Amino acid sequence: MAEMPFRRSMSRQEEPNSLGRGVMLLLLALLAMAVVTTVLALRARQAAAQIERQDAINVELRSHNNLLIDLLNAETGQRGYLLTGRAHYLQPYLAAMENLDARLAAVLQLYPQGQQRQDLQRVRELVSLKLEELTRTIALQDAGRAEQARAVVLSDAGQRQMDELRSLLGSTMARLRAERTALTEQLGRDAGQTKLWLLLGLSLLALFAALALWQVLSAGRRLRVAEQRMRSIADNVPALITQFDAASRLVFANAQVSKVYGLTPEALLGKTVAEVRGEAAAAKLQPQIDRVMQGQRVEFESSSTIAGREHHFQQSYVPDVDADGAVRGFYSVSVDISERKAIEARVVASEQGMRAIADSLPVLITYLDAQLRLRFLNATFLEWLGIDPAAALGRPLQEVIGAELFAQREPRLRQALAGERQQFELCSTAMGITRHIQNTYIPDQHPDGRVVGIYALSTDITPMKLAEQRLAELARSDTLTGLPNRRQFDERLELALARGRRDADSLLALLFLDIDHFKTINDGHGHGVGDAVLQQFAARLRDCVRSTDLVARLAGDEFVLVLEGLAEAGDAAAVAQKILDAMRDPIDLGEGLDLSVGTSIGVATLRGGTATPQQLTARADAALYRAKREGRRRYAFD
Repeated sequence: MAEMPFRRSMSRQEEPNSLGRGVMLLLLALLAMAVVTTVLALRARQAAAQIERQDAINVELRSHNNLLIDLLNAETGQRGYLLTGRAHYLQPYLAAMENLDARLAAVLQLYPQGQQRQDLQRVRELVSLKLEELTRTIALQDAGRAEQARAVVLSDAGQRQMDELRSLLGSTMARLRAERTALTEQLGRDAGQTKLWLLLGLSLLALFAALALWQVLSAGRRLRVAEQRMRSIADNVPALITQFDAASRLVFANAQVSKVYGLTPEALLGKTVAEVRGEAAAAKLQPQIDRVMQGQRVEFESSSTIAGREHHFQQSYVPDVDADGAVRGFYSVSVDISERKAIEARVVASEQGMRAIADSLPVLITYLDAQLRLRFLNATFLEWLGIDPAAALGRPLQEVIGAELFAQREPRLRQALAGERQQFELCSTAMGITRHIQNTYIPDQHPDGRVVGIYALSTDITPMKLAEQRLAELARSDTLTGLPNRRQFDERLELALARGRRDADSLLALLFLDIDHFKTINDGHGHGVGDAVLQQFAARLRDCVRSTDLVARLAGDEFVLVLEGLAEAGDAAAVAQKILDAMRDPIDLGEGLDLSVGTSIGVATLRGGTATPQQLTARADAALYRAKREGRRRYAFD
């Protein structure tokens, strides 16, 4: 099996520990040999100091390396938490980051001055910044501001900090390695000079060497235990964790990879990306692989069909860099987001369904933001205003519908933005069509009380308004003859009298008339003939007066006329005579039935004055009865 990345990682951490213990044992041997000779003691003391410094260098190198690993783990945990929202991702990585500052402070005490101290101080500052970034993104995620959290993670500033950290730590580690190499060379030279002296302590050295070997074997056992623990952690992380070498061949895969691909880790090891994901998927991934092999961190989404099922992944590629800075492969962390994608697809389908419903409704549906810009509008917008909804999105409402239509609605819009629900009617003209519109504005309020927009629903109630107008007209008109009824007569007579009072020279006349012997017509020919007679009688009355004069039917066969702007009473008499003459011709009712219909007319006149409608009507009614008493088919003045 290929070497596991965790094995290599732990080796780099544990080997300095075992070496340090072995060196300490050898130091004890040298100290024991110093008893044999003073010279050997002096050389041993010098060698011990050099070896002690090497051990300190090894500790510092391990500390720097661990710092890089801890930061990488912290970022991985941070991104895993931001992607999944599961808090347990953070625990192992937060533990890794504990006491970093204290560890750096301890290292700083070893360098009271010089470039090494300046570099480490800067490293300490950058680590603090990364910890602040981690804390801030977690706080944003916990507050439900995931997009802002991702923006912080993906910012250039964070990447620059990591790059500077790597550069500083790389420089520091390079200096430490150079110092360690110099110490090693010095020890080699000293060793050649003291071989004879060391022969005296071979027996002691053999003893301590055995002890050192025992320490190394113990370290190996601990290494295996640590590797098993790290493997268990990797296998239980709900993500696909893999490592590829420079030839893009798999050298490590956790249990999640086996679960998704249905193969054991051993069966996957050594396979290329194309063999694991397929040629088509590998071709799509190649640009990302090229980037990570150039030393860049890469994050992206990808999809693959595995065992007949399409999987969607959120992937992160991290370069695997050796001690010399060369990229020897890359790590891949992939989170299966297929379920999230399916949910998103269902949401899109639902939104499309709701859009289809909204576009099919014969109402205007819109959503305005707090700046009164259009954020949603249905297809009715095109039908009513002739404007493509797609072209109107994002534009101010006033700009789209024009200043006149906007001015009609602006006060109500302002009240809705103040948090008040608005419901009102108005009449608007667009594309040459006048509509009566009922509008409802509903404020869109956040839990904190802020109004962030307005839901607007506009319904065309023109047919209803026309029906109301028609009903109002019917309520003021006689359904049989089409003439104004008593209600309209009363209203218009009141207005006519008001006009007469303003013009003292104007003469007004009221003519009250009915059909002579109308009851005989109804009794002899039936009510159908009677209705026909009333209709033709009303038509002849309209023909006898001006269009500005009022002709009304009060009830049964009773009719009234209001004549305004007369010069003298003789004008009223002329109209009355004209009516009598018009009624002399028989009324043709069809089917050979002709009826001669007469009428009697009572006339009351008024010039200025303060008479009421009732008083004037009563006078004309009295004149009508006088005309009837005098023989009918005539008119009489009160």
